[in-house]
Amino acid sequence: MKKRTWRVALAVVPLSAFASLASHAASLPTPSGAAIEVPSFIDVDEAFHRATAGRPLDTALLTFAANELRPVSSGGGDSGGGIIDEDVVPIEEVTGSTTTVRLLPIAGVAPEVARELHRRVALLELLLGALRSYREPEGAPPGRGDEVLQMASTAHLELFVAHSIAFLEGQTREEKCLSYQRAIEHARYVGFGADFGLPVPVRAGWETLLEEARTFHAGPFADQIPANLCAMRKAVRKAEVESMLRAGIDQRIRARVEAEIDATSQSLAEKERQYAAALRDSAVELPTREIFLLKKTVEDTATLYEFVERDTLGLERAPATTPPGQPLMTRLRAKRGEIDRIRNNASAAGVDADVAAARATLERHAALLAAVVESLREIANTPGLDWATQEKLGVCATIPGALTPENFGEYAGRVDACLTEAARAYAALKDEAGVSDPTRTAFVEKVAGLSKAYIGYINSL
Repeated sequence: MKKRTWRVALAVVPLSAFASLASHAASLPTPSGAAIEVPSFIDVDEAFHRATAGRPLDTALLTFAANELRPVSSGGGDSGGGIIDEDVVPIEEVTGSTTTVRLLPIAGVAPEVARELHRRVALLELLLGALRSYREPEGAPPGRGDEVLQMASTAHLELFVAHSIAFLEGQTREEKCLSYQRAIEHARYVGFGADFGLPVPVRAGWETLLEEARTFHAGPFADQIPANLCAMRKAVRKAEVESMLRAGIDQRIRARVEAEIDATSQSLAEKERQYAAALRDSAVELPTREIFLLKKTVEDTATLYEFVERDTLGLERAPATTPPGQPLMTRLRAKRGEIDRIRNNASAAGVDADVAAARATLERHAALLAAVVESLREIANTPGLDWATQEKLGVCATIPGALTPENFGEYAGRVDACLTEAARAYAALKDEAGVSDPTRTAFVEKVAGLSKAYIGYINSL
């Protein structure tokens, strides 16, 4: 297949573009400034002479167009290399097994000829607009209507030639299609291709152009321009085809990948739900509060155990006095044995004396117990202690001031808890107390004083 292309040699606006504007010329004002609404015969005749200058188009234009439309033409004007839509646009005619491919040529006339065509097309479009509004007045001379008809046919004839040239100038299939359709419309007005064969009335001097145009229309125009020009599909380059195929492949790959991702996401979502359910079922609730309470109880018990094991109160171990005394339990056992001997051997008067002595000792114990409770409450209320120590020593405030040997059993637990917390706070603060911390020093001194007073009382029994 041999490619034929031409370069446009015009440096002005193409006829096809200018003709699309001239189609609205019927509503434009004339050069004199007056709008043509109901023109007279003089108006349309002047418009015709203004457009044509009284002479037809050069038939060389039809020869140029015929040469450019022939398949084996060597080109005309300033033709050269060029393409349509940056590629060749083929027209395929399939007959049996034979495929014929034709190319749409691109060619242009000389610039001065093109300018004249531009001017002529615009003014002829104005003329046709005026003729559409023209009405034959009453009393018009005979033959006036024939002259108007000749004027209209001549205008359509020249516009057919002009749009045939514009077809060659078209750079794209769309431009060529527009010029081709306009040329066909004007050809119908002058009866080209009609079967009735009636003569076409044109102005005198345009007969040769009419015959040349008829021959051109029946020959190269009909043979070399495809009838389905406006239905042709736009050709694309190999790179564009590859790009479209690549885009299609990418789209298919993207769709497949997205489908796989969706399937995987759904599968993972199901596994996530399963793992979450398994994790929820395997959750173990820890009794945190009970654990902390148990830890506190163990710590408190350990402190109390250490308090008892070390015999801080000197119940089983002799207190560190000078001279060393006996443990309280040893003296209580001795006192109990003495009381038993007294009961067995003493007289009634002696027993009464011992009972009175025992009651006096009991009263001393009650007084000491009340003093100890008062001292413990005073120790618990020592100002300046930290919040944690104050909270722990708060149990001391729950011991009633009227504590007696008779109700001691009811409040013994609180007394033990108060002594335990006081002993723990004493052990924690006695090594830290110093001159710089009078609060801690006061607390340690109060506890130490209570312990010494208690031990002194025990030794005095």
